[in-house]
Amino acid sequence: MLCYNHRHMPFTAQNKVLPYQADITSEQLILSPERDGLDGIPAVSFAKYSTNWKALPEHTHKGCIELCFCARGSLVFECEGETHTILPNNVFLTQPGDRHHLVTNHKGMRIYWLFFRYPAKGRTVLGLSRAETNALTKRLKSINAHVFAVDSTVHQLFRDFFHASGTLQPGPYRTMTLRTIALRLLLMVAESAENRPSLKALAKISNIANLISKRPSHRFLISELARHAKLSESHFTSLFRQVVGLPPYAYLTKCRLEAAQRLLAETGDSIGQIARSLGFSSPQHLAGQFRKTYGVTASEWRASQRT
Repeated sequence: MLCYNHRHMPFTAQNKVLPYQADITSEQLILSPERDGLDGIPAVSFAKYSTNWKALPEHTHKGCIELCFCARGSLVFECEGETHTILPNNVFLTQPGDRHHLVTNHKGMRIYWLFFRYPAKGRTVLGLSRAETNALTKRLKSINAHVFAVDSTVHQLFRDFFHASGTLQPGPYRTMTLRTIALRLLLMVAESAENRPSLKALAKISNIANLISKRPSHRFLISELARHAKLSESHFTSLFRQVVGLPPYAYLTKCRLEAAQRLLAETGDSIGQIARSLGFSSPQHLAGQFRKTYGVTASEWRASQRT
């Protein structure tokens, strides 16, 4: 629940950073950090959808990087003619001029955004010196990946940003706190983008992830998966999380829940039958995981697919 006394920024055509959407959901919260002295951070946003909303049209952000972090659910973006699937703990990043839009905008998603405006020549950002500003800008401009996994610390930093914005009184301490969090976010994202796995490692993990998604009812063991990838268990687990954005067992749960969605929509099987067929320990286990992930019960979701 968003219960802090935040300063809201309207989502309007006059806003030069965010795209216009007349029917923006009230479930989206947008902050304007530049009002707190965070030069270079025109907007930070959080959305938690409990209903389906029309996705944004294709757009760009002049002079700005858009950093989108998926906290729950899965997102599909289109960017420059390519389709990208973003999982929890993944970042979708666009540079100025990249034409893109969010394709899926379904209930149950949790998304954070941060916009960074590249400074004009000779200007500084986030209280940094000119040399530090140039170093940060150079690092961010060098990111050519659109999708990559990040550490779960990024999620906590976004939460900390909104908490500080909603609880701290305006003033130097609040500004310093928000500036520090924003800078940590940018540096962590830049480092994660630079340390992406090799193509060979990506192929190995992608094959494993594909295997799991096709056999969600199978009781996979970490040792079994690591052996299949010809990696040690610790290296496999670390690499899997880096590539997919989730630990192996969490990804297996995600695949099982997606399979449960299909069965709920396409069959008349009971929740108990579906739970047993997909390897959940009990109907209650499936029900709890379903509600936690999608924000609605399995029965509510099934009913929504039939109306």
